[in-house]
Amino acid sequence: MDPEALPTLFDGLTAFLVPGIDDVARFEDPARGARGRAALVVAPANVEEVRNVVRRCVANGVRLLPQGANTGLVGASVAPPETPTVVLTSERLRSSVAIDVGSSTATVSAGTRLSELNEAAAAYGLQLPVDLGADPAIGGMIATNTGGSRVLRYGPMRRYVLAAEVVAADADTSVFGSLGALRKDSRGLDATQLAVGSGGALGVITGAVVDLVALPHSSATWWLAVDDARRVPELFGVLDRRRPGALTAFELVSRAALERTVIAAGAPPNPFGHEVPNVAVLAEWSFAGNGEGGNGVEDDIAAAFDAGLLADGRLVEPSLAWALRHRVSESLRTLGTVLGHDVSVPRSSLMDLRQRAIDAVAALAPEAVMCDFGHAGDGGLHLNVLFPTDVGPPGDALRAAIRGAIDDLVLAAGGSYSAEHGLGPLNAERWLSTTPLIERRLVTALKDVVDPHRLLGHPAHPYNRL
Repeated sequence: MDPEALPTLFDGLTAFLVPGIDDVARFEDPARGARGRAALVVAPANVEEVRNVVRRCVANGVRLLPQGANTGLVGASVAPPETPTVVLTSERLRSSVAIDVGSSTATVSAGTRLSELNEAAAAYGLQLPVDLGADPAIGGMIATNTGGSRVLRYGPMRRYVLAAEVVAADADTSVFGSLGALRKDSRGLDATQLAVGSGGALGVITGAVVDLVALPHSSATWWLAVDDARRVPELFGVLDRRRPGALTAFELVSRAALERTVIAAGAPPNPFGHEVPNVAVLAEWSFAGNGEGGNGVEDDIAAAFDAGLLADGRLVEPSLAWALRHRVSESLRTLGTVLGHDVSVPRSSLMDLRQRAIDAVAALAPEAVMCDFGHAGDGGLHLNVLFPTDVGPPGDALRAAIRGAIDDLVLAAGGSYSAEHGLGPLNAERWLSTTPLIERRLVTALKDVVDPHRLLGHPAHPYNRL
């Protein structure tokens, strides 16, 4: 269909945005990566309007890309400039948050932001504990199975999706899943879970029921300095065994990443004063309201010192502690070109993988700096490779060589190249080349049912290349 005629395709729809008339830049600029280009942005407000949009796209063979808050990091949330694509934003799918206190659940629309949900839940002493530096939409969180800083204790988004309502791109624009809130249901396949981690390529998520947990009664946050990075897993073991289940976060920040973050404009203060340790760890303990407390954490820290695992430890007010941790990515982006690698391996293998990756990058690009940080407590790490501004961005061949070297190391360690950012164009080739044939056939069969014309999601998403 001629892109110029696309606006007429949606005549009668309650709301749509047209490039040149409304500001659509926010729908085209991703949190990371190249800018996209939307032929049109539509903003339906309910399930029937979503079905109406999908129905018209299917009838006219128009590609449709569902988009949440556009905070994704793997290229799946913006339309490619070379393919005329309608972006369906969930920002008007925002009915009120319904908290069921007795069941500890929330029924939400896909466009509801994480902050909005948690503000509503906090009034009842509850939370969705998936902690992120961004403020994504719930639909996007489901589509990427997002993780965050507290997966160590709470797990990723998949654990909290009790039900989801999804619109397929078949001839009938069928709605599958539901907004039921059962915690136990053994009637076979759970269609809801098909949408989790699908990247918008298996349907348009319109709403969900999510599980909630109690807000902690109190917490304690410490920045810890470690001289020998190889002993980070040992440090985790000592702290975790002394207070089982209390650690909610165990975040590693390398010297290279921290020293560049603390000098950035507006950065929170360096908790270690003028020193920057070889490795810094942000450890957080959270306690329920049953008499637990953080007073004993000092004893745990002392035990780690006695074991020779720590060079320094500073108790830091939580908002300041997390403000510094969440500034790392933003600070690095101001200093040059960052090649991000979101990986995970078994926790016991993480420090070995880290060192091997540092060595591999140094051999390939001595001018680059590995500024790694991430969720060491759950085996995750962001192996971010910085090419400083005065060096300039790497060429395509060097980018591919670095990514290939890290992928090989992760694969050898039995790990994942996408720990928490989901699938998208950035990692399509890796999914296609490493996913077993039977799993690819299964996805193909699903696409044949819910998107037989292959119109949903980014065209470079691996599910659309089968």
